[in-house]
Amino acid sequence: MSAEVPVAIVGIGCKFPGGSDNKELYYEFLRNKGDGMVEPPSDRWIHSEWFGGKDEPGKYHTTKAGFISGIDQFDHLEFGISAKEAAHFDPAIRLTLEAAHAALHDSGIDYRGSKTGVFFGNLLTTADELDDDRYEINNYNGVGRCVSIRANRISFTFDLRGPSLTVDTACSASATAMHLALCSIKLGECDQALVVGANTIINPEHTVSFSKLGVLSPTGSSKSFDASADGYARAEGIGAVLIKRLDCAVRDGDSVYSVLTGSAINANGKGKSLTMPEGAMQAETIKEAYKAAHRDPAEAFYVELHATGTKVGDPIETNAAGKVFSQGRADNKVLRVGSVKSNIGHAEGCSFLASLVKVSLMLHHKEIIPNVRFTKANPKIDFTSLKMKVQTEVRSLCFIELYAC
Repeated sequence: MSAEVPVAIVGIGCKFPGGSDNKELYYEFLRNKGDGMVEPPSDRWIHSEWFGGKDEPGKYHTTKAGFISGIDQFDHLEFGISAKEAAHFDPAIRLTLEAAHAALHDSGIDYRGSKTGVFFGNLLTTADELDDDRYEINNYNGVGRCVSIRANRISFTFDLRGPSLTVDTACSASATAMHLALCSIKLGECDQALVVGANTIINPEHTVSFSKLGVLSPTGSSKSFDASADGYARAEGIGAVLIKRLDCAVRDGDSVYSVLTGSAINANGKGKSLTMPEGAMQAETIKEAYKAAHRDPAEAFYVELHATGTKVGDPIETNAAGKVFSQGRADNKVLRVGSVKSNIGHAEGCSFLASLVKVSLMLHHKEIIPNVRFTKANPKIDFTSLKMKVQTEVRSLCFIELYAC
């Protein structure tokens, strides 16, 4: 549990589906109910060769995903990297260098040589999929695609001298990275930290595997909270946020997007299955985070949920969260909820940052932006008794409501 040291987000860099190549475009895309789901681009693979029946070997049974643009574009000279070395980077490394640079530049801090940590949330890598001709293998292949080097590459490029680590906790990877960054700042290990996440879909093999697992939407869309939810849509995403102590941000005159006042982390232990979420443990995590923040969950006005659009996961999570947030809540104080997966899909290892950037920009613009693909509530979620409402339109926030998000 991380507590007692409020931390501000002072810089943001990102690239998400729907042409959301920076934070401004991302916010406008979400505010305007954007739909980032498309068929796999032909420069990734030939969709028709991999799409097939649900039980057909070697095929996936989903039609769309969220892809980002310009994945092959990289100005290596700007980062002091040779063309030969850059050619052997995993694409996610190139993209996160750009996002990290954008977040650092957005913050306006003098970062070179600073005690800045880098905490990188990672799930999947294309490293093992990008096979080379054996005679073309050189000294750049291993380091350029090594997962543990992802955070270190950012620290090296920008001369950041705080802790530098990559963490993989599946779809919670970037959330775990944030928790560790908050703890590190609290302990004085770094003055500020970059929290970074990345998810790229270069080849179709993982999509085939997840399709066989039965978690992907055949229609290629995440219908969060909806009765028609049939699985999640995969998504690419690159995110980086720069955080520092709130008192230091105020002292230095930094622009503050949002403030993080508490976080918590746990595990299911021995549950029903390895991949099934446990509502009781999710509820416990929320309680611990609010305890760390010295806040009452009943005061919350808006909550961004994970809600990937799976038939099992959405009801478990929403009901667990609802039981915590509805306790002691006035009947006329409905909790607004949403999920960015409905717009861009599930960015897996970067999914937390996709949500965090959304909410931070909402607070910055003093409004709640809409959830999409919601027409009829999942029958396993009683929003009325949980005192919840899925936000489907733009709504302005007053000062008290801003404090309660």
